[in-house]
Amino acid sequence: MSISCVYNVDIIVYLVKTSLQFFKQSLKTLQSLNKALSRKVKGSGNWYRACRALARQHRKVARQREDWQWKLATELCTEFDTLCFETLNLESMKHLWGRTVSDHAFYQFLKILEQKCAKHSKKLVQIGQWTATTKPCSDCGYDNKELSLSDRQWICHECGSHHDRDVNAAINIKQAGLAA
Repeated sequence: MSISCVYNVDIIVYLVKTSLQFFKQSLKTLQSLNKALSRKVKGSGNWYRACRALARQHRKVARQREDWQWKLATELCTEFDTLCFETLNLESMKHLWGRTVSDHAFYQFLKILEQKCAKHSKKLVQIGQWTATTKPCSDCGYDNKELSLSDRQWICHECGSHHDRDVNAAINIKQAGLAA
């Protein structure tokens, strides 16, 4: 059985590109239901009816997201033997990307993926948040201290190889995951 790895950055890019962003899709409906609820007299029959309608829409969004995540986890577990992930600071990511991070529910997806990996006898490796994955060169190991967050591509000063920031981080996550 060959060992294949899926990288954390690849999964996040895949989630963002393929996710239907169910909350974003139903945002106008949720706003409309919320506005209708706020116009009702609290405690009245119409207020309870509006509460149930709003809760039903939120439940629909949550179930759509969870269904999509289960299907994606099944797809990944059948395709790969080993899955490597980096622990992320989701709170700071929310400051940068706002609702989008919450709409993808990365933590929930990792929990679903853990269950799927256990069921399919696959290996799920999570490396620490503070493991250096972005700055070291994946070819020679040179640590590029001048790399800033705005630098998307860089050339290693030691070996001269050209790196895309995300792909280099994904390769380093794979190496750290397989070493663990």
